Amino acid sequence: MTNPEHDDHIPADLTPENENEVLDERARMFTLGFWKSLLAGHEGLGDTFWAGNYLAALLFLPLMVLLFTIASFLPSLSFLLSTSFVALGVYFLFVARAVWLAKPKGDTGLGWKIVGVIWTLMNAGMSLAYAPFTGGA
Repeated sequence: MTNPEHDDHIPADLTPENENEVLDERARMFTLGFWKSLLAGHEGLGDTFWAGNYLAALLFLPLMVLLFTIASFLPSLSFLLSTSFVALGVYFLFVARAVWLAKPKGDTGLGWKIVGVIWTLMNAGMSLAYAPFTGGA
């Protein structure tokens, strides 16, 4: 670290004038208002795709570990595993809609939007198809 005012993960071309804006935008991603805006398609295409698919999945993973742990000790609660995968799949369907509605920043074309929608629909399909196999037997 050469400059004590900056973290190593902050790009070298980040100017001190807009550093607080970037940090505020990062913090906003963890608010309810951001998620409402994202699901309404009001965020940029990149933010909608990446946060909608992968930030949410990052938050979902610890929940799944907890549910798998609980279900291993209390098999009668294993239905929560299937329910959570169905909920995630339905959430991804809403994200696919939001990706379609999102406005790209810059000159990103329709092609990336279509790829984003297809990718998100594949995530939804995976979650919904996996759900019946997670409830235990």
